Amino acid sequence: MKIFIVQSHIGGGGAERVGVLIAGGLAQRGHEVYLVTNLHDEVKYHVDEKVKILNMVTSPRNKLTKWVSALKNLRRYVKQYQPDVIIGIMQLSSFISKLACLGMKTPVIATEHYSFDMKPFKRMNAIEFFSKFYLNRIYEHVTVLTEEDKRVIGNRLKHVSVMPNPLALHPIKLNSNDFNQRERIIVAAGRIDAWYYKGFDVLIKAWGNLMKNEGCRMKNANWRLQIAGTGSEVSLNYLKRLCKENGVEDSVEFLGFVSDMESLYKKASVFVLSSRYEGFGLVLIEAMSQGCACIACDHKGRQREIFGKMKNERIEILKSGSVEAGENGILCPPDDVEALATAMRKMIDDDEYREYVRVHAIQRSCCYSVSNIAIFWNNLIYIVKSGKQ
Repeated sequence: MKIFIVQSHIGGGGAERVGVLIAGGLAQRGHEVYLVTNLHDEVKYHVDEKVKILNMVTSPRNKLTKWVSALKNLRRYVKQYQPDVIIGIMQLSSFISKLACLGMKTPVIATEHYSFDMKPFKRMNAIEFFSKFYLNRIYEHVTVLTEEDKRVIGNRLKHVSVMPNPLALHPIKLNSNDFNQRERIIVAAGRIDAWYYKGFDVLIKAWGNLMKNEGCRMKNANWRLQIAGTGSEVSLNYLKRLCKENGVEDSVEFLGFVSDMESLYKKASVFVLSSRYEGFGLVLIEAMSQGCACIACDHKGRQREIFGKMKNERIEILKSGSVEAGENGILCPPDDVEALATAMRKMIDDDEYREYVRVHAIQRSCCYSVSNIAIFWNNLIYIVKSGKQ
């Protein structure tokens, strides 16, 4: 089947990386895949050699001329190559794809990479609401990242499928020495300026709780917390001040921008997703794939979806039912300092459990491999093309 994947660029961005991975995965399954994008921007992601690349933008001088030329070129490509289906990466590329196909029967699948529910600290504005719940009706199909998003949509969109993001990293193969080679590091990652959204203040307070109650033991064991991510001096100074207030300035390290997160995951023993709100949490899957024992603050069941259905006989309820320790990781409520401290204490104290989780988390992360997600896309494309949704 001939497939167009349309996206604004391949010079950075999580959704754009997903588009490149999907293109490669479908090409490896024997499809004729064209990545239609802006080649005036720097190319940062490796594109599979089987994927053909078409330049979508003739004139990148400003946004207006850029997207007008994109619309003209894309319509010309559709007429020339006659793709069986078009996948638009994010809202603008999806909309341009639909406009380019006016008067033609080429179906367009729009991909949504942000959640559909109201953030607990930032309401969806009118434009976002219209785009998600009304504009998306013009497409033959829409993909969302989680079952929770599909539940929120309800019957407001006709054809919706859950399509998780693929994992860019290759899951590691554990050997007998890997557990002993891990450093006593708890790692977290995210933009420092998004500290409230990422819950870094909650993480630091929870770490302070641990150090206050078990400081001597923790210091003797050389456990430390590392936060990877860049941001403004104002945000960094606030978090450093918070560390000082909680007595953990000597055991918390701010790493700044880390170009090789894969190596950091492989070095750390534990990864914490402390977010108050997280639409999907691909960083959580990445950490799982590299052998980190993971703790996730579960916003509306989204991180529970990533961990998968945990076997009842393997779930241990900690702290009056607010924290669940299962085979793929520990789940706790967002914005709960005590619960997060309890979860970290469990991971630090129980070596046997921590190793058990790491092994099962690697196995779970394989569900999100490019080849597996490409199978889901393959099935969806045939359904959309057939018109029997």
